[in-house]
Amino acid sequence: MDTGATDGETPAEFECPVCKDFFVEPVCLPCQHVFCHCCLTESLKVKKHCPACRNPDIGQMTTAIDVIKQMECRSGTCMECSSVVPFSQMRSHLTSHVSAVNTQNIHDFRLSMMTFQCPYCQETGLDDLDLLNHCNENHGFDNRRVVCPICTSMPHGDPSYQSRDFIGHLNLRHGFYIDDYVDTAQNDAIHEQGAILASYNALLQ
Repeated sequence: MDTGATDGETPAEFECPVCKDFFVEPVCLPCQHVFCHCCLTESLKVKKHCPACRNPDIGQMTTAIDVIKQMECRSGTCMECSSVVPFSQMRSHLTSHVSAVNTQNIHDFRLSMMTFQCPYCQETGLDDLDLLNHCNENHGFDNRRVVCPICTSMPHGDPSYQSRDFIGHLNLRHGFYIDDYVDTAQNDAIHEQGAILASYNALLQ
């Protein structure tokens, strides 16, 4: 049996893209992305596409037998008690150590399944690009000042700020899934510091 310390991190090949924790009852979609059964089930209730690649051809989920076998055959060292535990049991083992549970790894579907309400007609269940397409198709010439629901969902968002050109703002700022490119748990100051550091490191190379 292969072993290796977890050092507080979940091996990438055993990490669910939704909850960012060890797989529990891993299942696979036709696009070959693997998720915890419960994570995928909850995600598909909100949006009928793969949470990882957003492919709408979700087909039928199947048990990820290969992943299950790999997790059963490989193990890691619990950083709390130093026990060697198969990766297939690591998540349940870690939850037995309250102090070892990383609160950032607790199931949180807020970002991966975030949807918004159109500020013009109040249609709900729209993700970033759904909102963009909906507003372009149905409210392209509406010049009312409204609050951007995507911006207000971010830590730095101002729920009282009304955009003078919401359609232009959507097309300029939200033509992509924001959580694919931005750590929405961090504020603008932290992102700015990160950009400055990355620029400085690039100059040193």
